Amino acid sequence: FSILHARTLAYKQITGRLNIVNGYAAECVMHSFFAQSGWKRVEGEVGRNGIDGLYYKAKNGRIIEVLVAESKWNKSRLGHSGKNRLLRQMSQEWVLKTLERLKKYRPNEAYSAIERLIRQGQYRARLFRLFPRSHNRIQVQLFTIKNKGSNDFTLKIGRKLEPMTIGKPKNTFQQRMLEAYDRCRSEALRKYFPELEEEEIHSLLGGNYLRPDSFKR
Repeated sequence: FSILHARTLAYKQITGRLNIVNGYAAECVMHSFFAQSGWKRVEGEVGRNGIDGLYYKAKNGRIIEVLVAESKWNKSRLGHSGKNRLLRQMSQEWVLKTLERLKKYRPNEAYSAIERLIRQGQYRARLFRLFPRSHNRIQVQLFTIKNKGSNDFTLKIGRKLEPMTIGKPKNTFQQRMLEAYDRCRSEALRKYFPELEEEEIHSLLGGNYLRPDSFKR
């Protein structure tokens, strides 16, 4: 790790920035994953808060399907917000409140059609988890979210894809996922660790998991 960086950043600072980098990478890979299934993305966040993945499919110019997704890196959990933190992240109520903010701060005609389908319960909700495996593999895990009220929230594992080895994709799908993973991590490292040199970034991307210990020399 660069001498300048070692002098200017404490361990806690590195950890905090890496949490953002890994989370950014998980969300970025998620966008690529759903795009391959034909989902169109519309912005779901105001700043860094909101819906990680808000997608739709349209026919003859009309939105007919909606997908709401949250990305998580490793073992991160869904959170809570609102009064007394009783509002469960990714619940129908939480999604609708987030849409209200989006309509206010990011005017887009697609939001009204999306909101209508969500209020009718005609949408899909997924948790997309990007999980590190061994020193050079990652795995995509998909969970289905069902919500029919504040006291009826279920999270069920849907699919666990075959782990992918960094630099050794087995097929076109894995190649696209791994390319997205490295591109996203590289973008985030440049943004949140501007002190890094290019060879240091390249070295860090050789493993599957950016850890604070990776920065020790």
